Amino acid sequence: MLAGCSHTPPPPAGADAAPPADAADAADAPPAELRLVVPGPQSVDEDHALAVSIHTEGGAGAPRVFVEGLPPGAIWDEVGKTLSFTPDFTQGGATWHVAVTADDGRTRVHDAFDIQAIDSIRPPAPVIATSSPQNGYTRLRLTQVTDAFLDSPGYAGRSFTAVVIVPTAASATHRLPVRVEFHGFSSQPSTDGTDTEFRIYPADPSDTYWWGYSAEQPGTAGNPTAGAVPDYTMRRVLHLIEWVLASYPGADPDRVYADGDSMGGAGAMLAGVLHARHFCHVRAAFGQPIAKAHRPSRAAQLATFWGSPALDLDDGRGMGAWSRMDLTRALRDEPEARDQFLTIKHGKDDPTIHFGSVSLPSPLTQVSFYGALQGLHVGHHAIWDEGGHFDPDPVLGDRWWTAGWDPVFDPISSLADHRAFPAFSAASIDRHPGTGAGNGQQPWSTDSGYAGTVSVPGDTGWDGDLAGGLNRFLRWDATQIVDTIDRFELPLRVIDGPGGPSPRAGYPTTGDKLDGTLPVVVDVTPRRVQAFRCRPGEQIRWQIGAQQGVATADATGAVTVPGVSLDTAWATLVLTRVP
Repeated sequence: MLAGCSHTPPPPAGADAAPPADAADAADAPPAELRLVVPGPQSVDEDHALAVSIHTEGGAGAPRVFVEGLPPGAIWDEVGKTLSFTPDFTQGGATWHVAVTADDGRTRVHDAFDIQAIDSIRPPAPVIATSSPQNGYTRLRLTQVTDAFLDSPGYAGRSFTAVVIVPTAASATHRLPVRVEFHGFSSQPSTDGTDTEFRIYPADPSDTYWWGYSAEQPGTAGNPTAGAVPDYTMRRVLHLIEWVLASYPGADPDRVYADGDSMGGAGAMLAGVLHARHFCHVRAAFGQPIAKAHRPSRAAQLATFWGSPALDLDDGRGMGAWSRMDLTRALRDEPEARDQFLTIKHGKDDPTIHFGSVSLPSPLTQVSFYGALQGLHVGHHAIWDEGGHFDPDPVLGDRWWTAGWDPVFDPISSLADHRAFPAFSAASIDRHPGTGAGNGQQPWSTDSGYAGTVSVPGDTGWDGDLAGGLNRFLRWDATQIVDTIDRFELPLRVIDGPGGPSPRAGYPTTGDKLDGTLPVVVDVTPRRVQAFRCRPGEQIRWQIGAQQGVATADATGAVTVPGVSLDTAWATLVLTRVP
């Protein structure tokens, strides 16, 4: 041993060695400063996919990252740290300022970047053919000339006529809603005007059920057996909406809604679910939401445009057109579809679009449309009765289910894009629509299902209650919503308003007269949330009055608060994050 030196024997094998002084110091040192790593300005062509990575450096633990100001249709995957966005052909020319926040529990930092959609698909703009001033509005007739994007190549260059109603009072400081009305089978666009809203009346003169047709037409004779089946008809509708919003500052892009009956009801649901980024609400009656469930004669007619259901020809985007038009599939698979709110009406004695359209399972998903709305916690107000195709219920009459609530125009319980709303499900006052089975009163028909005679009360062959609704009487206060990264608040209540008692045993009340007992127990899922976005599996603390608990975000990040008890007095549901 050298003089002046000492030696410490090494520790036995497996024993913990004392860390070097600098390592110990590092363990006690504060974490590196939290920093956000966001991209610079981004641009993407229409119908092309953009994927943007956003991550953090430093900070304590695993920092959270929140985004706000997303383009309509964009998706933020916090787990994968990726923002994805595919602008459709109407979004070109727009730029969105995306705000990003990172939080590690100690520090919160902010950054932002822009996303621009390049206007790379430019169909011919509609042309005003005539302009007719009326009392409080102007009626326009538009000529819509097609190209090979709005029409099959063999048809490109032909013209379609549409009608647009422009309210005189609308301005950039007084914006009014935009109603897109889809006409029924063998019908023409309406010309009805109003001074309260813009109206767009597109045309589907070939009765393609608002989808489109084979890209081979008119070259194909009869049923197409190959090639793509793009949504040419729907593209023309979306193009009209784009033109109105660009041409009139008074048209409110946050309050565009789809409306229609029969074939028009199918078109309204098709537009509002498959293109939910553009519509705040869907109002549809007697519509078929599952293409493959059409009655045989209608399926045969549509096969002349789309090919047979068995072939399920590609829609030009990698999926069979018939499958694309199965809205139970869309609600299951497409995040923006689940943020839609639908008001729908069907009749148990409807022989044209029979009640199985909403009560029987889809051949693709094995779930009924009612089942998809309820099970996936999608916003809906669903009504059925013993009426027919446009024929009112023989006991309850027409529009018996409401005293006039309209979620586009209501000053309190209203809908708009970029604003959250509650999706209700499993409400204790819901009546039972049935399972799609028969009750023994009518034989099964492939055309009319178990429909009875509209004028004969109680003779329907469908099981379940004769008439009723899902989510009747449930309201929210859109004017008092708090939607921040840390906190979400939404006032809720039950209404018991003007209306009449049940006219007969087994029938619901009419108008807004409460049908059932208080309190109403219901599951509540916030939809269209802007800032209070959750990651899958996240624990969320909730409270409403004396009720409280912890809910877990599902695999899509949606939070469903189960068993909320509501009365006729306003009570605010509050969600906060569990640290």
